[in-house]
Amino acid sequence: MPEPSTPPPSGLISEQDVEQEIQRLFLAQAGSGLVIRVYGEEGGTAENLEAFREMLTSLRMYDYGSAAGDVLVDAPNRQILARALSVLAREQHQKRILDHVLTTFGRHLIDPLALILDTTPEGTLISRLSVLRDVFLAQIAELKLTQESQSMLSEDLRKLLTDEYLSMVAEHEERVQRPRVRRLAQQSLRLVGSTFHKALRGWPEHAERIASMVARRIHGKVQLREVPTLIRDQICNAIEEFLWVETANEIEGALTSLFSEHRGVMSEPLRELDRSLYQEFAQACWEIIAEYC
Repeated sequence: MPEPSTPPPSGLISEQDVEQEIQRLFLAQAGSGLVIRVYGEEGGTAENLEAFREMLTSLRMYDYGSAAGDVLVDAPNRQILARALSVLAREQHQKRILDHVLTTFGRHLIDPLALILDTTPEGTLISRLSVLRDVFLAQIAELKLTQESQSMLSEDLRKLLTDEYLSMVAEHEERVQRPRVRRLAQQSLRLVGSTFHKALRGWPEHAERIASMVARRIHGKVQLREVPTLIRDQICNAIEEFLWVETANEIEGALTSLFSEHRGVMSEPLRELDRSLYQEFAQACWEIIAEYC
């Protein structure tokens, strides 16, 4: 799957962060040879799951041309669907899914944290604070006060925003606040990773449940031409619903508590989870199923 073209604002969550989190979740040891790429995996596998074999065989029996839409075939049953879905129980594929999840959440959910760092780049904060003081002084002059009032107000402002005071504020931001932002981002990433990993651990049982759900929705005869799109859409919708139910409330609750503990860091409330992101995760799962089945 291609990498997104827009990089994160300040690299707050890097590909290395995602890789380390996946290694932690799967207890991968240093030197184990695990290689992870964002939205993909290195190399491939010679194995090929024999799911959807019956359905694909029936597709090959017909000329998939202009008349194919008039041909009716049996919808794949629960057993066929379960075997196809079971490919996601493999550790290598769950790592791909988590890679996608962590990278996506890193670029969307944690964006406000990245923006905090992006607006105050290291090494330039003191100069930006000095510029801010100059702006205040210029605005005082624009008030067109009497000379005495303008001088009094300007002098008081200079006494408040001294070079020493601005240096103290910049040092506090660099040494105390900004590291807290980074820690909060890492804790958020770990929380998301752990929640999704827990949901995926019981995948064989979940695959059976999802297969039963899809089989009920598409049972009976279906038009041959509609089979590929029908299967894809139903499986994606079922996986999206499963992931949302298994993770969304837990993640929102835990992140709300976590961000509440760091109120001094965040100036904006925590973003609500975007359901459309889960459709992306489900599509990533489907691409794995289609690739290995």
